[in-house]
Amino acid sequence: MDQLVSFFKSMLTTKMVRPLTGIYFLVALVEIVAELNTDVSLISITKPLLMPLLIAIYWCSAKKINFLFVLSLLMVWIANLLFISTSMGFIIAATSFFLLYRILVMFIVFRMARFPGFLPLIIGCMPFLFLYIFVANLTYKELGEKFFLFAMQGMVMIVFGGYCLGNYILKSNKSNTYLLISTILFTAAQFILVIKIFYLSVNIFQPLAMLLFVSGQYLLYQYIVLEEKKRRRYKAINNI
Repeated sequence: MDQLVSFFKSMLTTKMVRPLTGIYFLVALVEIVAELNTDVSLISITKPLLMPLLIAIYWCSAKKINFLFVLSLLMVWIANLLFISTSMGFIIAATSFFLLYRILVMFIVFRMARFPGFLPLIIGCMPFLFLYIFVANLTYKELGEKFFLFAMQGMVMIVFGGYCLGNYILKSNKSNTYLLISTILFTAAQFILVIKIFYLSVNIFQPLAMLLFVSGQYLLYQYIVLEEKKRRRYKAINNI
């Protein structure tokens, strides 16, 4: 009887994945339009919904919940809430939470993905290093004391980007492709936000950064789910 109840519960949660995914992208679309129109009221409603929706999607699709991934989504959710404000204090706090989020994600991926070796890692770091140097040169004076926080973000993203690209070079499977594209989208979104805040404010930058962030976050979720499936399959084969 317990197995039957568990089966129907599993079926119900699985069927919720598609509707929740549709709602996630619908809310994201409304949020992007709100950013384009600088509609603060609508942004305040839609932005806080995105990460809870993604947590719900992950909760329904995962066989075993990775609570570190859920914690990372909560970190970025707090960062998104703080980013609603244009106050520099809130922006710095949001950047700090986003850094914690990136560190958690990096820890999760390092546990899941095999170390590519030092040469692929160094080669993979090069494009991200050049991009961060370029942005740092543009915004160094404007960043002032906040440059240290930007540099910390940069170091994490360079190592993480190199790790993801190195893995993709060695094995370009579906999950590694998702991870690499997600990392590129996050990096691009961060560059756009830094340039917008400290160098050149253009209206299209904020909605574009949100589009990249929403897409990158969904691809990261897909990577986590795919890797968890592969690990379960590997364990099942070993048990046999």
